[in-house]
Amino acid sequence: KFVAWRVCEAESAFHVRLVFATLFEKYGVPKGCVLDNGRGFASKWITGGAKNRFRFKVKPEDPTGLLTALGIEIHWTLPYRGQSKPIERGFRDLCDRIAKHPAMEGAYTGNTPLAKPENYGSRAIAWDEFVAHVDRGMAAHNAKLGRRTETARGRSFDEVFAESYARAPIGKASPAQLRMALLAAEQVRLSKQTGEITLFGNRYWSDGCGQIAGQLVTVRFDPDNLMQDIHLYAQDGRYLTSAQIIADTGFLDANGAKIAAKQLAEYRRRISDA
Repeated sequence: KFVAWRVCEAESAFHVRLVFATLFEKYGVPKGCVLDNGRGFASKWITGGAKNRFRFKVKPEDPTGLLTALGIEIHWTLPYRGQSKPIERGFRDLCDRIAKHPAMEGAYTGNTPLAKPENYGSRAIAWDEFVAHVDRGMAAHNAKLGRRTETARGRSFDEVFAESYARAPIGKASPAQLRMALLAAEQVRLSKQTGEITLFGNRYWSDGCGQIAGQLVTVRFDPDNLMQDIHLYAQDGRYLTSAQIIADTGFLDANGAKIAAKQLAEYRRRISDA
């Protein structure tokens, strides 16, 4: 059963964080999770502190990610090995029933850049309409009767999940755990002179920062609202202090900062090429 999903223009750690937040809120905290090695899932915001990843260099000083902070055991699928990804069968169903649905005719992009349907590009779907179409398709997938898996035996995925969920001990995250876990984390060194912290072009400071000037700390923050206070933790996980914004010259959210950084890098590349 698909228990949580998000529709976005490109996979990113921001949307991965939100889809896990939906899962925790609706069903609780799982004991383990099988993850693909996409950049969003392998991000230090999600799996920082995990001992092994196939993507990104693993550093001892990486901040604790969302899943590791909640004690969720992480299992990585093998790169280029479809058999290690149980979800692939479900994705094929979604392609047949959502992407190739008659309501999407003319907008389906094909399963590869070289295998596009003849009428590709003849029609575009409004974003809100597409999201609603996906939500309906997901609900229909979960509720479809006649599933022939070993556990379903003619029932729907909804029914099988409800039966096992009713008797499984699912751990609930406390509000404090959930609040801390859903804050993204970055490693930042405070200014030696002032104790200020610079994050995505914004500057933060408090009295407590002056006492730990020059130290390397883990900064936890809400990536969707960089105007809020940020929270500082020592390398061993101890809470140190909070800091308030003192100059909002940067960005309102971390996603905007990353998009701007990519645009600047692309501009510099074009100048270099020229």
